[in-house]
Amino acid sequence: MELILDTIEGMLYIHGEVFWLKECLTAFKSALIFLFFWWVISWESRQVVLLFLSTFIGVACIFLGDIGYLSDNDILKLIAPISFYLLMHNKDQENNALLFIFLIPYFVTSYEFYRHFFAVIESIASHSLVIVCITLVKGNRYLSLIVSTTIGVLINYIGYHSPPGTNDILMNPALITLIVKGLEFYTKNKKYTAFLKSFWATLLCFAFFGSWIFHHIKPICPLYFNH
Repeated sequence: MELILDTIEGMLYIHGEVFWLKECLTAFKSALIFLFFWWVISWESRQVVLLFLSTFIGVACIFLGDIGYLSDNDILKLIAPISFYLLMHNKDQENNALLFIFLIPYFVTSYEFYRHFFAVIESIASHSLVIVCITLVKGNRYLSLIVSTTIGVLINYIGYHSPPGTNDILMNPALITLIVKGLEFYTKNKKYTAFLKSFWATLLCFAFFGSWIFHHIKPICPLYFNH
């Protein structure tokens, strides 16, 4: 079993040291997953298939993240296009249901709350602060973009400097979306959906360009990044 895992890990690391190749391949895989999703939503059994797709992504991200093949930002590339599409095309209740079907299994499989007790406390505190900020700025497009950009920067920064899975605990975009959607259903306030659209649009940009930005900033500020 150990030999099989070592072989798989060796194959995965073939392009690990070549930054631009890794980023391009991850973007290509993200495009393939999105195209598969685009095909799936035309099926009658789309809910079941989307459920399995989300669960597979969550489990794969944990395994590939633990061995260092996927960063937190790489994982964001896989879920951001689908989440953004479902939010932009939410004219009927079915797409809201599909959003929950997609994000809940991913969240359950990827959220490593079992790390230790303090991780749960940190997660509750960080997400509570994020939700309070969202509640305050949801009616203002520019403030919403500022909050979304701040979260995007933090996701990239935490993912760059912390072990895999740390973002899922401190700044989980799936959990944030589920909570905000719950607030929308409770308050009947459509401004929460407007915020989520700008939120995922911003995360989409950070997912595909954030890694490049941090990669090229590091040589300029080596002492800061080492610290």
